[in-house]
Formats: sequence, structure tokens, C-alpha cells
Amino acid sequence: MPSATFLALPDDKRARFVEAAVDTFASQPYDQASISQLVARLGIAKGSVYQYFDDKFGLFSWLVEEGGRRRARVMAALPDDAGPFEQLRLAYRAGLRAWRAEPAWSRLGLRTLEPSVEPRLAALRTSLDRQTLDFLTGWLQAGQARGHVRADLPLPSTARFVQGVLQDGLLRAFLDALDTDLDGFVARAPALTDAELEAALGVADEAIAFLEATLAPRRG
Repeated sequence: MPSATFLALPDDKRARFVEAAVDTFASQPYDQASISQLVARLGIAKGSVYQYFDDKFGLFSWLVEEGGRRRARVMAALPDDAGPFEQLRLAYRAGLRAWRAEPAWSRLGLRTLEPSVEPRLAALRTSLDRQTLDFLTGWLQAGQARGHVRADLPLPSTARFVQGVLQDGLLRAFLDALDTDLDGFVARAPALTDAELEAALGVADEAIAFLEATLAPRRG
């Protein structure tokens, strides 16, 4: 957690610090990133960082959580009257556009998936996985209550199935559609053309259509 000193910084100074920290962690694996690199970017004393956060992991984990809050704000802006599958489509479209606009934040989140000698990173991954699973479980429950999702589906295993489709499966399909790997996609994200973006979004539409065909009540 950030200290009161960090939270009391003027908005512009805090924003500059956060931007430099995100770039530091996004540009290399967690184990290679260092507080020394960050202070060199900012031109400040290393002790200043430790007035804001306990250590490197404390700063990194807070940034990851802040990235999650930014994504949550995107979700909160989606129309409430959309059905659950349409909400997913809108969320992925908004998320991919955000990736193009802010690739460093997106790359930062993916750093949590890489191997590391930091033992607390595994616990962070577990926490993020649980948050995603809880969200999808709630999404399924709401869909069942509104008659958009089959009532006979067991929630825990179905939530894991949906998670697999929307995370690893959809990411791989994105990369295939753009004929690149993950590092190449992140590097290219700011320069993606509208046609490339639409190709990736089309893959998301196909994945969500698959989920709807599988999870929605059968008609007739």
C-alpha cells in the first residue's frame, strides 16, 4: 500500500511518478526492473521511493491493483441494460482500445504471469486469479437470474471454463489474427491500424458468440 506521504503528493508529481514506475516495470520482467532505474528516470533520490512504498514489490503490486481499478472504471461505464454477452463484447472492445491507447499499463499486468524469484508474486497471481473467477461467477449468477444463462450449469466449473476461453484462448486467437506474438503485439499496439483493431475485435466477437451458444438457454 502507498504511504500517506505518497497520497499527499501534488497530483502532477504523483502522476509523473506513476507514469515512470509503469514504464519501468512494463519495459522488462519484474526481476530485472529496479528502484535504481526508476529514480534515474525521475532524477530523485532512492530514499524518496521508500518514503512512498515499503519496497519494489509493494510498488509493483499497487500498480497492478491500480491497473485493475482502471479496468473496473471501463466496465462501470458500460450500459446497464445490455445483456451479459453483449456486455462482454462491449468490455472487450473497450479493453482492446484501451490497450492500444495505454500499452504500458497492459504490459504491466502481463508481467505478473512471468517467472520470478520473488515469492510474493505467486500470491499476487493467485489473488488476481481469484478476483477474475469471482467476477465471472457473479456474472454467471446474474445471467442465470435474468434468464440469459442456463440455470443447470454448475457455477464454479463453468466460471473456470469461461475464464479459460476469455483469457488464454482469446489472447492466442488475438495474436493469430494479427500474425504476431505477445511481445510483438504490445510493441505494435499504439500503431495498430483501425483494420487490424477490427480484425482482433472480430476474434473477440467470435469467442463471445461461442460462449453464448454454449451457455445461453436453448430456445424452442
